[in-house]
Amino acid sequence: MQSGTAERYLDLYHRFAGETSIGTPIEVSLEDLADVLFCTTRNVKLILRKMEEEGLIAWQPGRGRGNRSRLVFQSERDVMLLDLARRMAQRGEYKLAFELIHKHGIGSQVKERFTDWLNHHFGYRAEVEDGKRLVDTLRMPVHYPIVTLDPGDVYFSFDAHIIRQVFDGLVALDTATGRVVPALAHAWECNSDATVWQFHLRKGVHFHNGHPLTVEDVLFTLERLRADMPHSWVLRSVLTIKAVGPRTIRIELAKPNRIFHRFMCSTTASIVPKEAVLKEGEAFWQSPVGTGPFMITEWNEGRLMLAANPSYYLGRAHLDGVEIAFMPPEHGVSSRKCWEKLLVDHNSQEQHSDMDLDSVEVLSQGCTLITWNMGRLGPQQSPLFRKAIDLLIDRKRMIEELGEERMYPAHGFRPDEHTPYRSVRYNPAEADMLLRAAGYDGTPITLFAGSSYREDTAWIQARCAEHGIPVNIRIQDGIDYKRRRNVKEADCVLYNIVLDQDEVCEVESYEQQGSFLKEHLHPEFFEWSKQQIDLALAAKTDDERRIQLGQIEERLREESYVLFLIHRKNNAAYQPGLKGITVSPLGWIDFKDVWVQSAGQVALGGGG
Repeated sequence: MQSGTAERYLDLYHRFAGETSIGTPIEVSLEDLADVLFCTTRNVKLILRKMEEEGLIAWQPGRGRGNRSRLVFQSERDVMLLDLARRMAQRGEYKLAFELIHKHGIGSQVKERFTDWLNHHFGYRAEVEDGKRLVDTLRMPVHYPIVTLDPGDVYFSFDAHIIRQVFDGLVALDTATGRVVPALAHAWECNSDATVWQFHLRKGVHFHNGHPLTVEDVLFTLERLRADMPHSWVLRSVLTIKAVGPRTIRIELAKPNRIFHRFMCSTTASIVPKEAVLKEGEAFWQSPVGTGPFMITEWNEGRLMLAANPSYYLGRAHLDGVEIAFMPPEHGVSSRKCWEKLLVDHNSQEQHSDMDLDSVEVLSQGCTLITWNMGRLGPQQSPLFRKAIDLLIDRKRMIEELGEERMYPAHGFRPDEHTPYRSVRYNPAEADMLLRAAGYDGTPITLFAGSSYREDTAWIQARCAEHGIPVNIRIQDGIDYKRRRNVKEADCVLYNIVLDQDEVCEVESYEQQGSFLKEHLHPEFFEWSKQQIDLALAAKTDDERRIQLGQIEERLREESYVLFLIHRKNNAAYQPGLKGITVSPLGWIDFKDVWVQSAGQVALGGGG
């Protein structure tokens, strides 16, 4: 059955069937049908003939003036609706599938049955392609779209994760060891005061379009980033960037930066192909090519399709493909349920619901926080008011009541070894005293947040109301929120920050264009923080650098410019046969090293 015919059948069923059972004739006219199908009566006859041929209806045309025609529905609506939604999903049209169910399936169990089917549709599966070879595919759902795959314009963790699948930087950070390791550059060095850095490119690396990586691509990428991009902070003190050989880049800095190679590990420093970007312009970013382990084969509002790069210089991925399905939040299934089903091996014989799953869980290197907008008039201009809000939020109670991935109260940006045992001050009586001392008169405050923080903002709104503080919640549309539009209208913003590369991401949060911290802090504080950062980057030891950056965080906390709220966890459950499962600091599964040990294979002792 063709999808177009099925959708027209459902439209007619929705309009005319009512409570009528299958097989009962319904009197209609061709004009009535034409109104529903938005076509001429001539086309209606063609559509009805097609439906009859497919056994969907019986049609008895009226004979003579005044005799109405009779239409008999012969296919169950819910069966057809579920089948059509499944076929749409298999084509990647998830949004259309949910819209169809929302339109035609109200009062039925179709959405629940479709949800159950999706939970088996997502996950790992070995499938036959072209009738002759097995293709290992991982399908996973997400509940928000990708905003951009331009490394120079990326703000959020999921976008950054996909960029890392498609692009590479000169170097990379091994999160397990904390060491910088080779990527597109096989070697690098700096002078004694860390003001001159050189990177030496690998030979034999190609972009996904077949063009070889050259020193010109690196020069173009860095100069483009440096010119006028939100992430120009990565090259904050660069004087010159030039090629000093066919495969060597030299970067001269105005100030010492002993962790500049870590800056080059940043997602935003991913290398892009000069020729393709210049030739295609904005169109390039609709289907970009990099040098990474996966290539983009399709990207639309329904899904992103990735295929393994067969000639990846660090070794081909074990998976042949990854499908990222963009689930509409207003119609979709719960992200938690999808995540638990995500890494099920559908080729395994162990398919019963109570099967034992392995799991991997990591504490996110960041936190949920609130920043106060010091560029806007309002109660937040008073340090006593800001401190009062800090004291009336009981983080422990918030975690207990909201649960899910919320793990520990946050004392600062990142968790440490003391985090599980540390409590954050909660003193509502002192908060009330500070509100009186601040002369607070009940003026409402406006709190902005993304849609994924509805529960957090509602909880905070209720706690503030208990102390006579009205909070207006503004949930931003996904794209507007991620583009930082209307940020000046907020008295405060609740969001999550991920410091996936330690000190570098901490610098990013202070200096990136559009960062809430940068936008909200007093200019005086911003200039002071830049001086602290310069001292930290010139520091000769990790401890000294940590102290300098820690002083910025301490002042943010002590003066309550930032309210650190919650540390969250990232986790994945999966069947034991799936191997190579790691959750990156960005909170997503690293696709490249996922592989499957089938039931017939036996792992040796000590093997992985």
